[in-house]
Amino acid sequence: MREKETQNRKYKLLVVDDEPFISDSMKELFETELGDIFEVFNCYHPKKALQIFEYRLPNLVVSDVKMPKMTGIEMAEKMRKIKPDVHVLFLSGYDEFELVYSAIKQNADDYILKTEGDATILAAVRKMAELIRHENLFMEEYESSQNKITYMEPVFKQQALVHILDGSIVSTEDFDKVMADLENPLPAKGQLLLLIGSLKEKVSQKLQENILETVEQMLYKAWDEKKIGYIHKVMYRDSFVWILETGEEELSGLLFVTVLDIQKIIQQKLSLQMRFVIAENGVLWKELNRKYNDLWYEMQGQVLNEDNSVVMENRKEDAAEKFNGESVEVERIFCALTEKISLLEKILSQENFEDFCTVQEEILQVLENSRRHSMYALELYYSLGNMLVSYINRKNIRMELASRIQLVELFDPGAFETWKEAADYIRKLVQVMKELHEITDQNTQITINEKIKAYILSHLSEELSLTVIGQVMGFNPVYLSRVFKQYEHISIRDYIEKQRIELGMRLIKNSRLKIYEVAEVCGYQNPAYFIKIFKEHYGITPQECRKNKM
Repeated sequence: MREKETQNRKYKLLVVDDEPFISDSMKELFETELGDIFEVFNCYHPKKALQIFEYRLPNLVVSDVKMPKMTGIEMAEKMRKIKPDVHVLFLSGYDEFELVYSAIKQNADDYILKTEGDATILAAVRKMAELIRHENLFMEEYESSQNKITYMEPVFKQQALVHILDGSIVSTEDFDKVMADLENPLPAKGQLLLLIGSLKEKVSQKLQENILETVEQMLYKAWDEKKIGYIHKVMYRDSFVWILETGEEELSGLLFVTVLDIQKIIQQKLSLQMRFVIAENGVLWKELNRKYNDLWYEMQGQVLNEDNSVVMENRKEDAAEKFNGESVEVERIFCALTEKISLLEKILSQENFEDFCTVQEEILQVLENSRRHSMYALELYYSLGNMLVSYINRKNIRMELASRIQLVELFDPGAFETWKEAADYIRKLVQVMKELHEITDQNTQITINEKIKAYILSHLSEELSLTVIGQVMGFNPVYLSRVFKQYEHISIRDYIEKQRIELGMRLIKNSRLKIYEVAEVCGYQNPAYFIKIFKEHYGITPQECRKNKM
């Protein structure tokens, strides 16, 4: 139903061109052919366009690139500050290729050559309309889910706790906002005691929730409100987490005894073996991320040692050395590699996959040799994953990738037995991305070459310089020359010469045109030069060829 409503809804399109004839013609074209999809507006000046844009908030802008006082690119940048999700199609001329190409690399959606016909222009706009429709559907689903959150306070609260535990809350403003979403938040000086647990085997989400609730109630039952003000509970990284608000400074010893009883009951009633780690001392809300990581090290020690006991927290340095084998030097190495992610992002934005794979391999070599429970390795994997997801979304290639490789693993490092498997998966994913890029780039270049050849064959009698062809195609002549020779293995100039002289041969053999007339039809203004080239190519003059019926 929602999709049908979205399809029936009209979007808004703004046409901007300083030439009134073009602007009006475009408006008329879009109203006639796409009036069922778009409500169309137009104007002739960028400043006026900004006023209309701010008032109408169109979904799509079709704009000229070169305009007086303000370019279309500058105007688009201002529009995106008002409405970041606006789509922009540029109208460009042949001499604007470099400018438009740069704009597309930055923030434009596409460009349309002014020399292209109505069918091409309409196809590009229809493509944008379909993209807008999908985006609107996504946003409607997103807004719907956000509205549901209002009525799902427990879920929202758990999300807030996860953000605190993973350290993503860094600013005071964000922290205060999250605290406002939690029930009964402690003042800044209040103490929090952390308890985490894990199971040997995986259980259902429902059972996880029951265990969280059961342990919470047992803690409340064991202590009165004077010792515990409130208990927050959440599942985080496959571990059970309870955050105890308390004003008591020395409560860990009493908690230890209580958790021993809880562990026995869980084993008896549920036949589950559960490990627990208890914080040695209380911390503030802003310190929970560090404290959780300390306890997590301890928990990994239990996992590796097949230990089912209840333990108190050791110092982080000891725990890291004993259970994870990570040192200050390891931390330094991983931090340096994390910084290299920024370099990778820049390289990927330029779609330089060769350099990307080289730099990436340095990171993957360290990742695949990491300990299974390394927190640094986990952070590194997520950094790589987030960067790749950003590129996939930006290039809109998720569907193409999904047909070639499973994408769910990208968001779930736990799906791999070792970091070596995770590294190999990243390598494979990037290779598939590279292949898709090469196919797209190659297809684009092949299409350009076919257009060049078609134009040459239909204009052999006219001037056919690189400059002229560049003007018609809307591309830089140097770029066209490079692309053409790469795939045709012949220069544009030599290709033109070959087609002209072959046409000359056909006309000499099959027509009664005089030699100078044949030369003119083939694009040679000087008949003597035509005769010279003809003889160099065929070893005989045009006159001899006609006489001998070669």
